[in-house]
Amino acid sequence: MVIPAYNAEATLGSCLDSLKKQTVKPFQILLVDDCSSDRTVSMASDANIEVLSLLSRSGPAMARNAGAEKVEGNIILFLDADVTIPADLIERIYCYFRTDSSAVAVQTLYSPYCPAEDLVSKYQNFYYFHGLARRKEPYTATFATWCAAIRKKTFFETGGFNTSIPEPTVEDEELGYEIADRGQNIVLAKDIQVTHLASYTVSQFARRRLRMAKAQAKSGWRSIRDRMIKRYVNFRETGTHHSRWVVLSILLVLSAGFTLLTFLAGLALGIPVPSWLPVAAIAAIVLSFLCHLKFFWYAVSFFGLKILPGFLLLCFLDMTILGWGVILGTVQFLSGKHY
Repeated sequence: MVIPAYNAEATLGSCLDSLKKQTVKPFQILLVDDCSSDRTVSMASDANIEVLSLLSRSGPAMARNAGAEKVEGNIILFLDADVTIPADLIERIYCYFRTDSSAVAVQTLYSPYCPAEDLVSKYQNFYYFHGLARRKEPYTATFATWCAAIRKKTFFETGGFNTSIPEPTVEDEELGYEIADRGQNIVLAKDIQVTHLASYTVSQFARRRLRMAKAQAKSGWRSIRDRMIKRYVNFRETGTHHSRWVVLSILLVLSAGFTLLTFLAGLALGIPVPSWLPVAAIAAIVLSFLCHLKFFWYAVSFFGLKILPGFLLLCFLDMTILGWGVILGTVQFLSGKHY
C-alpha cells in the first residue's frame, strides 16, 4: 500500500486508524512524504508506518511512483491520506482480483456522504460519487487514486504516473486511460466505498476546479485523438467520469455568459443589440441544468429536496469555472506551457 502525503496531519490520523481495523492486514504500508512541514512524518512513525521521505517537493505522481518502486507484493493499493476505508476493504479488493482473472486494476467509489456538513463539500463529494456510480458497465477507464489497486506488473508496463504533471490533477486520470487503451480491464467496484475527509470553502473549491480544468484541457491537447476526442469530447460513453452531458453543460453555460456579455456591452456602448439575447442566455442556462438531471435526481434521493437550490447554484458556478479553466488551459498550452 502506498500513501502519498503532503502536510496531511489534519486527516492522516483517521486514515491510519481505518487501516488498523482491516480484517485482512495490508502486506506493507508505505507513506511517501513529499517534504511536509507539519506532523505528517511523526504521526506515521508513531503509528509504526514505514516512511519514505522525498528529498524535494515533487508532486503526487513522483511520490506514488517512488512508493511503487519500493513496495513489495504483486498488487499496489494507492490510498490518499484524506480518506478512510471500510474494515474489509483489503479483503474485498483481493476478492476482485481472485475472481476476475482479466482484472488488472480495481477502482473504488467515494461514499455519497462525507463528514463535512457544509454545502460546498457535500456537492464536491457527491459530484465525484455520482460520476462513477451512474455507470452501468462492470469496467471503467477511470483510475482515481483516492483508493485504487493495480497489479504491479501492469503498473510498470504502463510506465506509472506521468511525473511531468506537477500537481494533483490528471496524473491518475491519464494512467487509467493508458490501461484502458491497452485493452485491459479496470473493475469498477461500486460496492467498495471510501469516505473522503476533505472540506472546501467556496474559494478553495473554485481554485481546485479551475486547476483541474486547466490540467484536463492541456492533457487533451497533448493527445488530441486519444484524450481530447476519445475521452473528453465524448459523444458516447467511454468509461470515464466525464459525462458527455457535463461537456454539453459547460458549452451551454459559456455560451450563456458570452451572450449576456454581448448584450451588456452593446447597451454600455450604445450599439443596437437584439432584445432576445437575455432570453437566449437564460434558455441556455436552463438547458445546462437539464444536462444534470440525473445528478440532481440522485442528490435529492440521498439528501432530500432541500439540497436542490444549493446544488443548482453550485452546479452553475462549477460549470462556469470548468469552462473558463478549459479556455485558460488551452491558452497556456498554445503559449508553450504544456503541463
